[in-house]
Amino acid sequence: MKTKINKLSCALALAALLASSTAVLLSQDKTKKENNDDEDYMVLSPFEVSCPSMGVTVGGAKDANYFRDGVDRDEFPHPNTITAEGLFSEYDLPLKSHRKSKDLLFLNGEGIQTSLVASPETRYLAQIGFSSGLDAAKWHRDPINLVAVVDKSGSMNGQPLKLVKACLLKVLSQFGPADQMSIVLYGDRSHIYLAPTPTTPANRSEIMEAIESIESSGSTNMEAGLKVGFDLARSSQKSFHGRTRLMQFTDERPNVGNTSAEGFMGLMEAGSLDGIGQTTIGVGQQFGAELASRVSSVRGGNLFYFANATEMEKTFDEELDTMVSELAYDLDVAIQPAPGLKIAGVYGIPGELLKSDGQRGVLFHVSTLFLSKRRGAIYVALAPEKENLPAAEFLPSTTLASVRLSYRLVGHTEITASELALPLVSESAASKGLTRGSYLVSEYLGLKAALSAHLLENNQEKAYALLSGLHQKFSSLKDRKLRKETNLIEKLYLKMGQLAGHGEPLADNEAPHCALDATDE
Repeated sequence: MKTKINKLSCALALAALLASSTAVLLSQDKTKKENNDDEDYMVLSPFEVSCPSMGVTVGGAKDANYFRDGVDRDEFPHPNTITAEGLFSEYDLPLKSHRKSKDLLFLNGEGIQTSLVASPETRYLAQIGFSSGLDAAKWHRDPINLVAVVDKSGSMNGQPLKLVKACLLKVLSQFGPADQMSIVLYGDRSHIYLAPTPTTPANRSEIMEAIESIESSGSTNMEAGLKVGFDLARSSQKSFHGRTRLMQFTDERPNVGNTSAEGFMGLMEAGSLDGIGQTTIGVGQQFGAELASRVSSVRGGNLFYFANATEMEKTFDEELDTMVSELAYDLDVAIQPAPGLKIAGVYGIPGELLKSDGQRGVLFHVSTLFLSKRRGAIYVALAPEKENLPAAEFLPSTTLASVRLSYRLVGHTEITASELALPLVSESAASKGLTRGSYLVSEYLGLKAALSAHLLENNQEKAYALLSGLHQKFSSLKDRKLRKETNLIEKLYLKMGQLAGHGEPLADNEAPHCALDATDE
């Protein structure tokens, strides 16, 4: 089934992975018109660049909704619930592309002078992007053998289970006669509820009736349900011509610490070795920010979170074909700063994926690249290497850093590799993705630092100072696309000002709550 794409102009980026920290210090181990940001196009996340074809994403969570929901509830969300990847994924961050290639990925990038809230040492910010040789007009996904594993335990009663049913019906509406669907339920017991059934017109009524008849009961035994699901996936894939994917729906946070053969991660790893991909769909509030990076560390794994039916319907309408399409494995990227500079942070890739190369650079590895319509980007903050000496002056076109990448296409054994020097450009000549990204990186750093100061250090004055810096930076911003960020920052700034004694006292019923991250519950 073909994915509908309104324009052939596409952005490329590498995955919006969730994680608790994206800034990692080395001391620790188109051509799309830039002002037309509403254009519908494909991306490779979190590296993004305009291109005349399409791109890919790796596994992980795909937006900042979890964090925004907390702010909307008048909470100060836990700092671990905001990620650079989720924030970037909500915006067009186009990076100019001046090369053409038939490769799945090839590099683009540039840098500008900048200043970042909560990172005063940073002098330059570079954006790394990938263009793609994929043709959006010709691409279509392979047939899918989908095994839906549904948590129907008591906690799913009401809205959560209603949302799951809506998800399954939406999937069914987009499947064609070459696809097939089966359903495993777990709660009072774990069992095959709907045997593998081709989604032909003749079978649709039967499948719809089965979905609508699911009822909540019992307690949760996720691992038992997943075991039945993976066993069914293995047996059904033998006679199926296409890709097999297990899609789990739950409001329970998976126990990623259980790496035994019968645990969540063990079952995922074993399924991956048998060619079975896995998508985790979160329909509750319990998912912490570190979960997606663990899920996506397994080849073929990704995760989505839906707070309501509107978000779910939009995602499945736009992304079902792409969220189940693995294109490449074992992406390796190496970033090396120019002499006189050091890497102060990398944003858009979870911190635990980043490693020092033992000298001045950083490396990261991504297990799986998926197609996606989500946006995203990766940014590298660069600072003077020697703090107490005058900083070296870099002129336009000077190389700020070099980047190398390699990956392997699905079904291939050979490695594809490329390299790029990241030039310094003037702000007036910079891509929209880089200038907009400098605000988003500042927002991520400032919010994370401010919420850490408030919730972890009990230092409201420090939190207020950081939010004040963000508020000042965004108050003069003319980019209409970032208006919701300006509003979010202002809301937190005003509430923190009241707590820190810089505004009118809050009424008892106005006091913001302090939300715990799922890891602290």
